[in-house]
Amino acid sequence: MKAKSVFKVAGIAVAVLAVAFAAFSAYIWFSGGSSEPSAPAEARRTEPRDEQSILYEVVAGESVAQFLIGEVLRGRQNTVVGSTDQIDGSLALGLGGTVEIGEFVINLRNIRTDDEMRDRTIRTMILETNRDEFEFSTFVPTAVAGVPSSFGVGDTLELMVTGDLTVRDVTAQVTFDMTLRIQTEDRIEGTASTVILWDDFDITIPYVGGNSFVASVEDQVELRMEFVAAARR
Repeated sequence: MKAKSVFKVAGIAVAVLAVAFAAFSAYIWFSGGSSEPSAPAEARRTEPRDEQSILYEVVAGESVAQFLIGEVLRGRQNTVVGSTDQIDGSLALGLGGTVEIGEFVINLRNIRTDDEMRDRTIRTMILETNRDEFEFSTFVPTAVAGVPSSFGVGDTLELMVTGDLTVRDVTAQVTFDMTLRIQTEDRIEGTASTVILWDDFDITIPYVGGNSFVASVEDQVELRMEFVAAARR
C-alpha cells in the first residue's frame, strides 16, 4: 500500500512538471513573437573629412552579423551561432591614407540560430528584442588604429576599431579587429571580430545547469561581421 502511495505521488509530481514545462514552453513560444524586423537597420552615414575620400555603404544582402558562444547541450559540447543579414553601416576611404568608420547598426530581433525555441528565448528572456526599444544594437567608432600611410586597390588593411557598443540599454567600449580588402574603387569586402563577456552587458542566460538540457554556457561571446560595402556615387 505504501509503495502504491509513493508511485502515486511520483506520478502526480511528474504530471505537474510536465504541465509546468508545457506552460513555460507555450509562454516562450508565443511571447517570443516574430523575428521580422519592425524597420530596416539604418545607421548614420559617416561624413568624410577628406574631399577626396570615397563613401562606401554596407550592402545588407551580401553582409552578415553573427554571435558565437559555446555551451554544453544534452551532455555534448556545442557552439551556438546566431546570424542576421539585417546590418547597415558606412566607411570612407581616401586612397592616399585616410580611413573613417561610421556607425554600424544591427537588428538583433532578426537573429536566428539552428533552433526556433532558442531563438524565441533570445527574443523573450535574453536579449529581449521582442521589445521595440531593444530591437537594434549600435556600434559607434571612436578611434581607428593601424591605418597605413597609403594604400590602393588590391590592398588589404588590418585595423583596430575601438568604439561604443550598445546592446539593449547597456553601452560598453569594445575593440574590433577589422580587415578591409579593397577589391575595386567601387567595392570593399570586410570582416570584423571581437570577444566580449555577456555579463558586461547585463545579459542573463536563464535555465542553465540543474535539470536543464543546457548544462553550461561559456562566459565569452565572439561577435563577428562579414560585410560588403559599395561606393556611393
